[in-house]
Amino acid sequence: MRAAHFRASYLLLLTGFGLVQVSLAQPDRLDLKARLAALLPLPGQQAQFMDTRSRLLVTLQQRVFEENGDPVVLADKLKQIEQGKVPSYDERLGITRAEFQRYVVIQKTLEPSGRTFRLSVSRDALHLVFGDAQGAGAQAASILKGLVIDLNTGELKTPEGFGARPTTVLVAANEDVTGLGQRSGYTWMLKGSNPTTMNAMDGRLSLLQLRSGQVLLSYSRVSILKGRVSEAAVNILYKR
Repeated sequence: MRAAHFRASYLLLLTGFGLVQVSLAQPDRLDLKARLAALLPLPGQQAQFMDTRSRLLVTLQQRVFEENGDPVVLADKLKQIEQGKVPSYDERLGITRAEFQRYVVIQKTLEPSGRTFRLSVSRDALHLVFGDAQGAGAQAASILKGLVIDLNTGELKTPEGFGARPTTVLVAANEDVTGLGQRSGYTWMLKGSNPTTMNAMDGRLSLLQLRSGQVLLSYSRVSILKGRVSEAAVNILYKR
């Protein structure tokens, strides 16, 4: 991408998987059009759902030993972790609460579920529109229905009546906390409210290509449509 065409910045993006440092840039329009065409799903695109899983990263033992903490309490905490439970702080470990929280970290990762379905999209020269997904268990992808992406400008429109322009995203491998590795693509940040229609939303759509060449489509949102509150999220993986 030509440097003259965008302004880059860095931020810590709070996602469903924690804080991820990403490089952001305003996309060049010609590059955007070509890459969107290559990343967005085709009509009838086969895809699979990605499941969110949590795991505990524990580096607690050595620190407790150094501070002569209670080995019985430590063994109990480690047993809780093996059972999939989040252990609580105990001062008998010999370390501070802040240290305990640093050494016991819950990391959320995305893993393929094996549940496949077909995305329903229609596209012409100007727009791509998401419809009803097809296949067993495809209901989870229903929150995509009604999203419209302008294939020239990248502008996203939602059924709630709000829109956003895309921002280029690059997540380096050493900044990844999801287990997905290096990835790049676009994200749309959606925020808005309309007191007249009683519609509002706070959401994010991401379209990211992994090093494997597969594409991760993620959408999460909290919306109010005609006064009714709805919250949902979906992560989908497919190969163009």
